[in-house]
Amino acid sequence: MIRLIAGLVAILPAIVVFAGAIAGSETPRKRSLLEDIGFKRLFGWPPNEHDVLRLLHEFNMVQLRSYGLAETRGDERIRQFAATQAEQARQREIEIGRLNMFGLLNINFAPDPSLIRRNELAGLQGEVGAAFIRDYLDNQKEDIDGAIGLLRRYLLHPDNDDVRRFAKQQLPQLEQAREELLKLK
Repeated sequence: MIRLIAGLVAILPAIVVFAGAIAGSETPRKRSLLEDIGFKRLFGWPPNEHDVLRLLHEFNMVQLRSYGLAETRGDERIRQFAATQAEQARQREIEIGRLNMFGLLNINFAPDPSLIRRNELAGLQGEVGAAFIRDYLDNQKEDIDGAIGLLRRYLLHPDNDDVRRFAKQQLPQLEQAREELLKLK
């Protein structure tokens, strides 16, 4: 037991140095590795303005691609929900672009969702009927809950007034979408 504790104490400085290297590599032009890996969430650190806009941009891309899938595979309720979410995603993207440009944030947004998100979408492409609806609703719930959590954590310690206002504006819309989603289940 003492050897285990001694071993953990011995590697603790290496972990701190590694986390510092990752944190030091975070710039407005690069994805936040700390946010992507989940370190910020794990340690209770709030996301910064770049994290919020990058992750909402990815969320929007997934919403738009999910809409295309729901159009061909979902029932009427799912298609209507997906169309509403896609329109809101388009509006968010306009605002994110404005914040990036006029807020001088200089974020290089990824042209595609992350590999994990693309794999989730690919899984939905291979499904039809009740399996598609079940997995679509589960993915939507997870994505919307993630976006709500991101905005709530950001609003605890916002670092940009414009992004703070945007987050406060988006939070009720996402919470309403979650309520609508729960009605669909």
